[in-house]
Amino acid sequence: MTYRPCKRAEFVIGRFIERRVSGSRSKTLFANNMNVSRWRDPAPDFDPDLDAPSPRSLEAWMNECATEATDATSIAGHLARAWRALFESSGVIQVAACAIWIGVGENGRLELLGRDGTFDDSSLEHQTAVVASEQAWPRHPFWILDGEGAARDLALQLGMLSERVPSPSLCVPMGEEGLALLWIQSEDGELASGWKPLVNACANQGATLLSFALRLERMNSSLHGLAESVADAIDEREPHREGRSRAVAYYAALIAREMGLDEGEVAQIEFAALWHSMGRLSVSEAVLNKDSALSESELAQVRASSEWGARKLDGVDGMYPIALAVRHQHERFDGQGSPDALQGEDIPMGARVLAVAARFAAMTGRRADRGPMSVVGGAMEDVAAASGKALDPEVVSAFLRAMGRSL
Repeated sequence: MTYRPCKRAEFVIGRFIERRVSGSRSKTLFANNMNVSRWRDPAPDFDPDLDAPSPRSLEAWMNECATEATDATSIAGHLARAWRALFESSGVIQVAACAIWIGVGENGRLELLGRDGTFDDSSLEHQTAVVASEQAWPRHPFWILDGEGAARDLALQLGMLSERVPSPSLCVPMGEEGLALLWIQSEDGELASGWKPLVNACANQGATLLSFALRLERMNSSLHGLAESVADAIDEREPHREGRSRAVAYYAALIAREMGLDEGEVAQIEFAALWHSMGRLSVSEAVLNKDSALSESELAQVRASSEWGARKLDGVDGMYPIALAVRHQHERFDGQGSPDALQGEDIPMGARVLAVAARFAAMTGRRADRGPMSVVGGAMEDVAAASGKALDPEVVSAFLRAMGRSL
């Protein structure tokens, strides 16, 4: 499995929303239409057995909306926009604004992670809340005015109330993963008859999306923690290398983001950096801890270690891009490196980023024969001097910008 936070989750919504919303006329919340936050539904209890309208068309809509999203926060934002666009296109409900709250952690804490529509900024000051008890969590959608007890209190707490912004109209739970608050508008105070199954269908889809994203985030977090622990164990085999791989990963991710790479690529490069020393497990501790110069056979053992590490990583499904970066981390931009003497852009991007990050981390780390090199006037100048020779000038430039310097 490749460490990347929910990259290209197949359900997520985006391009469709951009097409439908960007071209529509903007609306001011509650400016021209009647706010229905005070509506009383004549039949407020939703029928859980009611089938979703046009399941195939809803599925097609979800697939058409699929785009990139990196985590639950991205999905929440897409959901808020998608709900409004779907309701508007259906003609069943006109939603002026939508806020998505998602449960995070195990202490009942909710966070406002997605919203779409016009909100009073002063009403967004408090973007976290705590569910007091399991009984406070609503089980079915309900009109705020008709809600009772702890569930209604929770909905009002999340409603971002202020003197200028009315309370939301409808509270829609998405399983146990999150809540959607909808501000509904109508010119005549009436809703089309198909609104209940449509809301139910969206709630079910939203629960599936959020559950999927949150599970992936937890899995990715655990996998990342495992990678850090293994990296620490590898580093601790050698004196003065404690924390080296974490440092390389930090600088590699910094460079990748400065270069504008997407979060999936950033995550792969960070993972490769954490395990860039995997191959050193193939080198004996006697060689790693040797104080004197290495023999030719010992040097050959060290030089071959990156290939060994790459082979081990490539044996795991989904690790090929990471293994590729590890294998080629000692290539040089001028083609004088190893193991394949690749040159320029023939060297994988991950390996080019890794080369800069590892060089800087090595120079600013302690070694048996010297202390850490100074950052300014030492390590950064060395990196800059290697630009176009050992190192990719584009990557070096991004590194220096991220560090507040320039070539």
